[in-house]
Amino acid sequence: MKEATSEKGLFVPAFKTRLGEQPPLALGKLVDYYAKDPQVMASVDYMGEQVAGAGFYTICASGFEDAKKLVDDFCAKVNMDNLIMQSSKEIIFAGNTFWENILDTEKKLVNLKLLPLSSIKQIDRDKYGRLQQIIQQIGTETVTFLPGEIIHFCLNPLDGSAWGTGILHSLASTQVIDETTARPAMLDIKARLMDDIWKIVHRYAAPKRLWSFLGVSDEKLRDEYTPTIQNAAPDVDFATNKEVAVNSLDINPAARFDGMIEKIDSQVVQGLQTPMTRLLTTPGFTEASSTVADDTSQRKIMYLQRFIARIIEKQVFEIILTQNQTDPVEAGVRIRWGIPDKPEVKMEHIVQLAQISATSGVEYLTRDEVRSMLSKYAGFELQQKPEESKAPAAAPVHEAILREVWDENENNVRYRVRNPAGFQDGTLRTIWLSQDEGIRAVVGRLKGEDKTSIQSILFSKEKDWTLDKAQAWIKDHPDLQVSESESIREA
Repeated sequence: MKEATSEKGLFVPAFKTRLGEQPPLALGKLVDYYAKDPQVMASVDYMGEQVAGAGFYTICASGFEDAKKLVDDFCAKVNMDNLIMQSSKEIIFAGNTFWENILDTEKKLVNLKLLPLSSIKQIDRDKYGRLQQIIQQIGTETVTFLPGEIIHFCLNPLDGSAWGTGILHSLASTQVIDETTARPAMLDIKARLMDDIWKIVHRYAAPKRLWSFLGVSDEKLRDEYTPTIQNAAPDVDFATNKEVAVNSLDINPAARFDGMIEKIDSQVVQGLQTPMTRLLTTPGFTEASSTVADDTSQRKIMYLQRFIARIIEKQVFEIILTQNQTDPVEAGVRIRWGIPDKPEVKMEHIVQLAQISATSGVEYLTRDEVRSMLSKYAGFELQQKPEESKAPAAAPVHEAILREVWDENENNVRYRVRNPAGFQDGTLRTIWLSQDEGIRAVVGRLKGEDKTSIQSILFSKEKDWTLDKAQAWIKDHPDLQVSESESIREA
């Protein structure tokens, strides 16, 4: 893809390029709502667990298993699962989260750190919207991050804003009604309503009475009677030989607040975009209703997963692969959510592969592998022959795992020489056999050996390789070998 050579559309007003852009709502306030409002926390946690709770795994293009292992090892080192879980919640409620790139002395990415959301105070961009710097402040200390030093997950930026928009923004924002009136934030209205309910219950839970003591002076009423009544426990009776008139102060039963409370709650639930919480609190909200609500929320969950995956693939995986001399486009390392599906192994599959191995001359499965699979997947109790247990040591691993298999994808035709399981961990890498012709090899050290051997050969379709042409090339090079002493250049 060619980069744009000119830009005309403006994103940032001139005064903001000088002063910087602050978040439209203080991020610390949004964190506070999440931490203190049970309904907010339940909704955000539910959505976050739907996004990242099942974890993730990676896939890659054929022949780039070594590149995938580089990425997987880095993800394990930085605890990527936990990073994504924590970050997904911040993205959901605040629309933003920030990771610091930890670099070594050679400027290589070696770690990631989730920064406190409330500490990010300002984003500076040029008039075309290109990032210049991000400013963090805690107390009196300020840190400036340049592009490449920080990753900003910015969800749904409105009207060219530098800041994302989360589900709490509409609930945490005041609304101007006219020049003199502004409606408080919906979450503040809800908090005030809860406080009012508590005060009403506290005041009217026990009967409130108005005492009138006839013939008692104001001074004696103030100094003796009033303190005695006010300090008396609710279940203690008051006794006097004076004439007394008592009137009860009760809440008006005609004053019904149910409709107003329901209206506020409905607005909050709608803003949180997670009706699943009503399953636990609302009578009549059945499991069938929750199923419909869950189906609706799944589209948002899938969008959030794609959003997070694309940023990690672009700003983390590509850097890891590039700094290890691997083309990220060709490697095609991608995030997939959940647990990878394992193919169901049936006995007829084992039998068919064993028959093909016996009749084709290509040993897809060895005899020992067939016996092992029959025992594992079909429940056969196979006894080892006495002479087998005393057999001499097996031949070198690569002799038993030789495989000659052709396959292809949109980028390459691959000739698989050996099973990657027969190679020492961490030794597989991709090298050029002929860069001009577009021929590469995946090489490594076989288990039990020190020399380098070929695992597979890749023919780039960008150089017009087809399956027939690649097969002809292999036929013309039957003795192709690679050793450590040969001068080879990594791809």
